[in-house]
Amino acid sequence: MKRYLTIAALLISLVAGAQNSDTQGLPPEAYYLMPEFRPGMIYFNGQLPAQGKLNICALDNTLRFIDKSGKEMEATGIDNVAKVKIDTVFFIRSGGLFYRMYPVRGDAGVALKRDVKFISEGKTGAFGTTSQTASIRENNSVYADGIAYEINKDKEVKYEIVETLYLYKGDDVYTLNKNNLRRVFPDKKAEIDAFFKARNPIPSTLPETLELLKGWAE
Repeated sequence: MKRYLTIAALLISLVAGAQNSDTQGLPPEAYYLMPEFRPGMIYFNGQLPAQGKLNICALDNTLRFIDKSGKEMEATGIDNVAKVKIDTVFFIRSGGLFYRMYPVRGDAGVALKRDVKFISEGKTGAFGTTSQTASIRENNSVYADGIAYEINKDKEVKYEIVETLYLYKGDDVYTLNKNNLRRVFPDKKAEIDAFFKARNPIPSTLPETLELLKGWAE
């Protein structure tokens, strides 16, 4: 029978201290990678899993959990964390960052990295542009995961949501490009080469990317 540790059993190595509940003017749905804290599991390399009520902060990619007293805590000393499951959603951890996993075949699929950054007045991207994956929002609403959320109107904030698509295979995360597509789908090299030979661009949205990769996953 599998044995699991609770978050409380790992307090000595994990607890950094209570976090205040202020989400700095962002709605919880934007401040965290999940809409709310949900029961989950932390999977370590070479260590028993730990379970608790979990979420991940989108601003700094810290792993958060609710302790027995109901306080939000930040987990530290988690360099050996491989994956986190929150509710039914898996996140892979690579380079100190969490990527949401969208499997398409076995242990391979799309890894989505989401960044939320505050923007000071007058700040723009290079040459006055913003990334095609960027979504700049004022203090009235935020659009995330296809849903519009209202922001606390008592706080004037302006921020940017950037979602970047990667690939994952096993415990590794790769940039989404031709060479890594061949690495993730080695039995589909001919199809991948034909796709790029026809001058097809790599899809820029999650649904389009999943649709393309599922065709190669068959």
